[in-house]
Amino acid sequence: MADIELERRGPVAIVAINRPAKRNALDGRAWRQLGAIFEAFGSDPDLRAVVLTGRGGAFCAGDEIGAFAAVRDDPAARREYWDGIMACYAAVSAVPVPVVAAVSGPCVGGGCTLALRADFRIADGTARFGVPPAKLGLVYPADSTQLLAATAGIAMARHMLYTGQLIDSQAALDCGLVSQRIEGDVVEAAITYLQPMLENAPLSIRAAKRACDAIAQGALSAVAPEIAALSEAADRSEDYREGSRAFAEKRKPVFKGR
Repeated sequence: MADIELERRGPVAIVAINRPAKRNALDGRAWRQLGAIFEAFGSDPDLRAVVLTGRGGAFCAGDEIGAFAAVRDDPAARREYWDGIMACYAAVSAVPVPVVAAVSGPCVGGGCTLALRADFRIADGTARFGVPPAKLGLVYPADSTQLLAATAGIAMARHMLYTGQLIDSQAALDCGLVSQRIEGDVVEAAITYLQPMLENAPLSIRAAKRACDAIAQGALSAVAPEIAALSEAADRSEDYREGSRAFAEKRKPVFKGR
């Protein structure tokens, strides 16, 4: 049984963490597998969106504590383990298409950080979100803290970080951590949520995602040249011409990402 499952539905990739006996907590090998899958998405021209989820009634309970404990006292092994986690987070953030986290059950610690790296979070009534480093004597990474505060608001970020308590999906919806709260299958709801995005121009979405990510990080000026280059590419694209034709002909455009 694979720790990480990958399914393709046309232009949408569904990535599922499949370690139900561990509530989908990830060890070093699983972190690297997940990161490699997301890294490969960056060179997939047919990909338009990604859904990240977990099997067996859990999204992800974070890092497998026992796996980290096994390397904690070996500086080189500890650094390698930690670097694998950080590389996975970076790979999820770097995907140039919309990513939706489809959340059931616990979404805690590193699992909550994974969900924060997605563009959107869809949750059902069983979803619970938390960042428990204060209960473990650890420190939540600065960039992840910034992302949590930008997404959920500084007051909720303080509450989650200071108490280590879990919040339910309604509280997560109220503060903006969750984009949509549903009853039913979160993966199917995520695919439905993505549908309007799948109909729009990929170059436009890529530029918007890059800008929004930079705003959340307080780094918009650093990516301004990249956004300008994407804008110039869109001006020259066949998609722009198709969008103009479709508008004139009063029909839906068919965008191809070029």
